[in-house]
Amino acid sequence: MLIALLALVACRGGAHNATPAFLPSPQNGASSLAVLPEVVSTNGVATLTLTAALDPAGRPAFFWQGMEVAPTIRVHPGDQIRLHYQNNLPQTCGLGLESDSNLHFHGLTVAPVQPADEVIVTNAPPGGSFDYVVTINPDQPPGLYWYHPHPHGLTNWEVNNGMAGAIVVEGIADEIPSLAGLRERVMILTDPPTDPSVAAAETQTRIRKAQASSSLAASRTTLDADESGGNPCAAETDGTPMINGARFATIGIQPGEKQLWRILNASGHRHFDITIPGAQMQLVAQDGVPLADYAGAAPTQTVGDVVIPPAGRAEIVVTGPATPQPLVSMCYNSGPAGDANPQVVLGQLVNDNGTAATAHVAAPLGLRMKQAYRVPPPAPVAQRTIALEEDASGFYINNAAYNPSAAPSVTVQTGTTEEWTIENDTDEVHVFHLHQVHFVVESINGVANANPHWVDTVDVPPQGHGVQGRIHPSTVKILADFRDPVIRGVFLFHCHITDHEDGGMMAKIQAI
Repeated sequence: MLIALLALVACRGGAHNATPAFLPSPQNGASSLAVLPEVVSTNGVATLTLTAALDPAGRPAFFWQGMEVAPTIRVHPGDQIRLHYQNNLPQTCGLGLESDSNLHFHGLTVAPVQPADEVIVTNAPPGGSFDYVVTINPDQPPGLYWYHPHPHGLTNWEVNNGMAGAIVVEGIADEIPSLAGLRERVMILTDPPTDPSVAAAETQTRIRKAQASSSLAASRTTLDADESGGNPCAAETDGTPMINGARFATIGIQPGEKQLWRILNASGHRHFDITIPGAQMQLVAQDGVPLADYAGAAPTQTVGDVVIPPAGRAEIVVTGPATPQPLVSMCYNSGPAGDANPQVVLGQLVNDNGTAATAHVAAPLGLRMKQAYRVPPPAPVAQRTIALEEDASGFYINNAAYNPSAAPSVTVQTGTTEEWTIENDTDEVHVFHLHQVHFVVESINGVANANPHWVDTVDVPPQGHGVQGRIHPSTVKILADFRDPVIRGVFLFHCHITDHEDGGMMAKIQAI
């Protein structure tokens, strides 16, 4: 039984100015939030074996030590992850596709070469394996990162069905000493499909392509209704998303207690707009990097809600409310052709009198300051425009669908920064992600970012419809940071809505 919803709020593309009203109700048999198992580095090395296989429901999944679970990997800057990846997915997964699999270590500033974070040519075929050796950058900011499969054409099937695990780089109390000793929770949000088959995933992609070609004519009516006060999420609720593998969980926190929550959106499509009525939330890090690591930024930001796009992470300090309160994802409007993201209640905060077993934030470790991120970035040496496009035949970047054998479409000089303008020429939001590096969002549709900080994913809003129906692309301007010398090589940028990526909205970049 989910918490009763007394009021649904209007949803305008992830707006931050509406607070929903909810009535907590008793949870019959609701379980406590699962604490995910961990692999902790010893003598500078985190070692594990991870297996990809179908679970009893026919869903592709990670298995570790005989359990269907992806352990959280805890490391320090300068450590290594040594991971033996065994692919036991079936020889043929359907539609003539072989069930290849590999791993991307999302957000880590590491070399895009084998045996580290290389996903273009590295694939473990069915029955095969690969041994990853990933060296955590000594300058890697302490925070939340993650690992997930990245085989082109099957990323949506594997990731959207829940193949994802967290990576925590320790040391956040070196950045924010007040966090030391707080109870810490790692939360992985997923939204697995009812039908886990490859055929269902491919059908979904074909439907989305058809929507892309037909949405334009209908979008005027939809947008006009929204602008006049209509609500594209009215009367919708949703009980499909999961938090640490459960449809609903109770989260123990004492009134007035502060906890550090590390939240990962590991879904393939869904946006989560997280809020807790009656509780204070302070954002301290996003996409793995503490806010304070950007020169001049405040170390914390008080927020009423935080939008976490697919692949995004948010680390927030939650102060326990005086009475039980729901953990809510508010409705997010992804555009006329976008995914439905109706409101959902993920769990309930309850007073556990401090008894729930959790990790605690480590005391400061004496890490060196993160010079690569803390030094103000230099002026960009180049400007580029990256256009995100789609039609009934596929998804594109700058008029080209991804081709694994094609040459890189962008070449950058290591040691520099570049200013990119990301254009969205479609009627749905896209989630731009750049491998290996972080970037700063400078502006969205010409409006300067009031709180710049480092991220590795950003929402690019749907295109706009102006006077007399004239259409204009939306724009997000970013400053991409290619200063770290370890990133030399070929890697990727793409939309992290996973069927967009599989459908062609991805391209190669080379750093020399």
